Amino acid sequence: MANNLRLESPQRPTRPSVSGVGVKRPIVPPESSSLTPTKIRRTGSEETYADPSSGIQSLLDRKRVPWGTIFELARGVTNGSWLWSDITGEYVDQLCGTNAETAPRVSKIITGKWANMAVEASEVWAEYDREQAAIMEHKGRGLGGMGLWHGKDNEQPEVRRSHRFGRYLGSRRILQIRVPETLLHQRGHEVRRFFECHKFILCGRVFLPFHAKEGGGDHYRLSFMDFINWHNPFKLNSHQPISKWSARWALGLSTSVPTISFEDMHIQYIEDEYVTPADWGSGKAPAEKTYTDGCGWINGAALTQIMRRMGYSSRPTAVQGRIGGAKGMWVLHPDPAEQVADGGCKIWIRSSQNKISLPKPVPKSQRIFELLAPSRVTGPCRLSAQTLINLTHNGVPDGIIKGLMAHGIQEEVKELVDWSGPQSMLRVWRAVEKVGSVVISHIQRRAAGEARALGIGKLREYGKQEQHDEYESETGKFSSRCPFSGKPFGLHQTALELLQAGFHPLKLKLLFSKLEKVLTMLLDSYVQKFHIPVTESVEAYVVPDPYGVLNEDEIHFRSSEPFIDPITGAQQDIILGPVLVTAISHPRLANYFNVIMFPTKGKFTLASYLGGGDTVMLTWCRELVDNFKNFSRCEEPKGIREAFEREVEHVRDFDKRISNLSLKEAQQALQKVLILGLAETRVGLYSTYHDLAVYKKGFTTCLDSNKTGLRVKENVFLRDQKTWGLEQPFYVQALGEKKKSHMVRRKTPFILDALVEYGQALKQKHLKDYQQHWNSQEDEEADEDLAGCWKAARNRADQAKAKNLTIFSSNMEDIEMHVQGVWEDYLRVTAAKKEISKPGSSSDAYTELACRFSQKPNFRMFQAFSDGDVHLIKASFAAKRSLSFAFSVAFKDLCSIKAQASGSVVFTHLFAESMSIPKKVVQTLSR
Repeated sequence: MANNLRLESPQRPTRPSVSGVGVKRPIVPPESSSLTPTKIRRTGSEETYADPSSGIQSLLDRKRVPWGTIFELARGVTNGSWLWSDITGEYVDQLCGTNAETAPRVSKIITGKWANMAVEASEVWAEYDREQAAIMEHKGRGLGGMGLWHGKDNEQPEVRRSHRFGRYLGSRRILQIRVPETLLHQRGHEVRRFFECHKFILCGRVFLPFHAKEGGGDHYRLSFMDFINWHNPFKLNSHQPISKWSARWALGLSTSVPTISFEDMHIQYIEDEYVTPADWGSGKAPAEKTYTDGCGWINGAALTQIMRRMGYSSRPTAVQGRIGGAKGMWVLHPDPAEQVADGGCKIWIRSSQNKISLPKPVPKSQRIFELLAPSRVTGPCRLSAQTLINLTHNGVPDGIIKGLMAHGIQEEVKELVDWSGPQSMLRVWRAVEKVGSVVISHIQRRAAGEARALGIGKLREYGKQEQHDEYESETGKFSSRCPFSGKPFGLHQTALELLQAGFHPLKLKLLFSKLEKVLTMLLDSYVQKFHIPVTESVEAYVVPDPYGVLNEDEIHFRSSEPFIDPITGAQQDIILGPVLVTAISHPRLANYFNVIMFPTKGKFTLASYLGGGDTVMLTWCRELVDNFKNFSRCEEPKGIREAFEREVEHVRDFDKRISNLSLKEAQQALQKVLILGLAETRVGLYSTYHDLAVYKKGFTTCLDSNKTGLRVKENVFLRDQKTWGLEQPFYVQALGEKKKSHMVRRKTPFILDALVEYGQALKQKHLKDYQQHWNSQEDEEADEDLAGCWKAARNRADQAKAKNLTIFSSNMEDIEMHVQGVWEDYLRVTAAKKEISKPGSSSDAYTELACRFSQKPNFRMFQAFSDGDVHLIKASFAAKRSLSFAFSVAFKDLCSIKAQASGSVVFTHLFAESMSIPKKVVQTLSR
């Protein structure tokens, strides 16, 4: 287990790391923190504690070394950079101070070498200091809404990934442990048992596992039971199944932004609206019978305050968020008196939204509205595999779908490969940026945890029914480029910087190859992921009609900003006519913008026909709409629930059961419940079975999520594994995915089969046409601009030598020897590249070469050239050896040389990464 309990690079304080592959396991510390072992390890069947030598932990605490610095020390121990015994009192004395002052210097102090850490990482340590100041202030400032930190006239904290638990406890009190999926599948029982029976000790702080999801000290600490009672108290939620109680911990880990606080008197609880007459028998109404499922009301004053807090250009009609024990959407209250911008903030919570019962009055820390996202519109949209199957099953001919695919590919490829005209590279630059979503990615990385709340990016990932917010993936890493060569790690960013420096793909093979990879990824998004664009479409959140004026098959949609119909060119803000159902305009709904209104009439909710999710794609494409034929709703087959084992223990039963256990046994029982997300649900396997069942049968029922407590019976799983686990649909194997024992192909046509074959042919054609561009060219010529710096320096040295001044010639020889040495090592690394099997070792070798290249040459005499000139001369001489070599070790300098030769304008990265080329500019310059 030692290799799987690993410390990661420091992340932004209120945003625990979620990058990489694996399952995340948050853990929080209990009241005690005086133990000295620093980390639990497991080797084979033995458990050991990594114990800092000679009481180093007590020394760190006594000297008040800040937590971020302690974490860096521990991380260095776990990755083998140093031992605890290497950390002497002398070193500890140098580590006293703030996180911002000492954490970046840990590696330098212990090893004498600076760590490879980007400049942006300094923000992390400063944020830790601000957070610690808020903890010590003990006024709840971390929860949000209290302005600047301790009154200093400094900038507000940078936007971070943030969640309720991190704000309430302080992010340093929460850790996340990654468990690789392979380990969970191979040794899942051992992993679960390990988490059930152990606490984790890191640098003298004890952490307890409290939630699992598939896929300087202070005295203001809570006991673990206090934390439980604050978030999800046993007594008030005794009616919950224990599996649901466990799953509710995810609410506190949702990425959110604290906005406004409601007075307790202004939080009202209201019932949902249901199908009438009630035809579901006794008990709770199912979601398909609940018109208002997950959607409450919020008044205009609250929406106005949220708008001001977030800096929106207009007031949103609805918001998605969390408050107390409730989650979901909140839409503008239908009463005109509650729609005004002034007055107290009010919110109405539906029964279907309230997942956790809290004590009354609700504590202030639970009355803060935690914003996930505002209502907004995105488009045009792209179809996905599931949508395509649905469309063709309901009458849309395959030929229409193929036509949409071919048209979409042609339009996007043309922008990438049309290099005619003096301004063509502007068009190519814009196409690369658009395909790679480069600028949006930069903005998301800087906005981090507030990206969704600010309305940045897509509403959801294509092909997914909803946006899962519990653990948002990181939008970027601190270091997005090699710190030594300046080369971006991202393909699209690399291509953009080569283009904007002035390189042309027909004159630089590296750029030509990068664009070929961009083109291949673009084509794969069509062929492998079936992401086919529909120009006449938008996507928005769904909310119920607040007035009940829409009929059963009617919807209402109005955009706050006019959009242009791509076919007619007309501006419009309201969709009218056939959209698979009928879109109408109703005067009573005129104030509801950027949401799709569903009716509160009918035997079933309209949303239940769509398979769930918060957002809906709305299309008025005539080819799709006119051919689509609605069928009656598919009901769940009788007896399907008998295939599942349901967790029947409730919180009250669990509480009674553990009351008769010893303290140790009770704690282990509680930990077992808290990590129920680690239980083997086999959702991934059933997802594969589902695809095959749809392929062969045309209909399945999806496996429900773990929070319902559903588990497939073992005999049913074995039967399903035998029936569905040994075959793959034709389109899956045609895409080159892992082969199973047998491939099956339908006798009747299937849209994904047809699209794979059609798309592969289109892909091969476009890649062949692209390659013809280079084949028609002569061999790559030497770039005179890149050679210019070396030649100029050589001429300068020769002129000086003619006047008996040899220092410049000596410097040139030293520079040449430096470059030659790295070049020879580069050849060895390149030759050995295919033999290297260790992941990441090849890139590490190239990074090491770039590091060596960036160092100053060993000048035998004093340095006559400026440091800036030395960098450019090295890069220029490296380009004479090999352009591939030169760009791997001196990317930034080569781009600088090229841009200066073409006439450049100086930008900082912040400006450069925030700019894009508007479509109108490209259209104007291309005329």
